[in-house]
Amino acid sequence: MEIIRAADRPTRTAPPDRFTGQVWQDEVVVGEAPSRMRATSVSFAPGARTAWHAHPLGQVLWVLSGIGRFQAEGGPVRALYPGDTVRIPPDVRHWHGAAPDRLFVHLAMSEVEPGSGGTQWFEKVGDADYAAAPAD
Repeated sequence: MEIIRAADRPTRTAPPDRFTGQVWQDEVVVGEAPSRMRATSVSFAPGARTAWHAHPLGQVLWVLSGIGRFQAEGGPVRALYPGDTVRIPPDVRHWHGAAPDRLFVHLAMSEVEPGSGGTQWFEKVGDADYAAAPAD
């Protein structure tokens, strides 16, 4: 058993080549073999979002607070609310982030594939795609 103190894990600013706007990441856990689990609390300022990306073993998002947006490639933009869970299958290109006028925080969980990492990053989400009204 181990207790990892919050003070031992500083908040990181998300890299600007993979995110648009202000985004902060707080590591929750990075599994040690044989575990492949990675969980990060991600906080988005209004209008902030990820670039298009995919995970070889899929990803789960659990919304903690605020109002967010999600889109899988080829699908509609969807609104996300506290308590919502998004299950993203392996290798599906997608993006997620805050609504234009709201803060947004989610817990991002995925498995890291040995030797290849856990995320494949692509181009940034264009303003037109981001501005589309949510389907729900």
